Amino acid sequence: MKNNEYIEEFLIYEKKIKALSDNTVKAYNLDLEILLSFSGERKLDFPSFTNEDAREFMRKLEKDGRAERSRLRILTCCHTFFTYLEKSGEVDFNPFDSISLRSGGRRLPSVLTVEEVKELLSQKVNNFKDERDHILFLFLYNTGCRISEALSVDVDDIEWGERRIKIMGKGSKERFVFLSKKALSEIKEQYLPQREAYLLEKGKVGEKALFIGERGGRLPFSSSHIIFDEYREKLGWQKDFTPHTLRHSFATHLMDKGADIRLVQELLGHESISTTQIYTHVSRAKLKKVYMDTHPHGKGNKKNDRNDNCSGS
Repeated sequence: MKNNEYIEEFLIYEKKIKALSDNTVKAYNLDLEILLSFSGERKLDFPSFTNEDAREFMRKLEKDGRAERSRLRILTCCHTFFTYLEKSGEVDFNPFDSISLRSGGRRLPSVLTVEEVKELLSQKVNNFKDERDHILFLFLYNTGCRISEALSVDVDDIEWGERRIKIMGKGSKERFVFLSKKALSEIKEQYLPQREAYLLEKGKVGEKALFIGERGGRLPFSSSHIIFDEYREKLGWQKDFTPHTLRHSFATHLMDKGADIRLVQELLGHESISTTQIYTHVSRAKLKKVYMDTHPHGKGNKKNDRNDNCSGS
């Protein structure tokens, strides 16, 4: 059996037997494509994969400049895949057992500054694809939606008068997300007319999806990540920039403005408030930086001797 056939069988098992979501299976497929490429370059069959091959793959991910979080996700996926092969009797052991899948510490999510959001949303629009990308960024930042939730939205789901959309989140949990007047205006007056013209051109009149892809159907999950990679390169950003970055930025900026954590929890669709609490850490980190940079006793202020103390008498 060829390497790609092992992957195909694994994905079918995850979808049909374990009943994982389409998006999770697609994410597995994208990560395993990286492993497939690596094994193809070295002419390695999965049944002959060794511990050293797994470690070499890990080093390759590091050499490619992938962020720690991305590396851990890919390695975890590979570990799950080889566990399946081991249980199926295709391999004698899991070579990824030799690799630690624990992060070096709690990592705060990547967040854009307000200025970076403005830079992102002020990119020049030259064609329909640019307009669609702009509205996708605007939508994610306005609502805090997960990318899977945004891509599932139909035009008819928008309640224009209430400026809201009912979203089906994880665990089939429904919630409302909201759009600003500016966002709603741009969608209605700029994006939708261009969308209709594009669908007419592609012979796809009647498509319900708000966000459409190159062929006129619903924008694929995999294509959305390519869009973010393109803009990260275009803007010259060194930080992570993924659909989740805009979700993190939405929540963090709300917390910075004093929003109640339980309100943010509801808007994000978090089951537990402990998940939302990560954003209090982000906001505290920002507050600490402001203090250290500006307060007379902060280490960022050079005038810090006894003559410059600002305590009251």
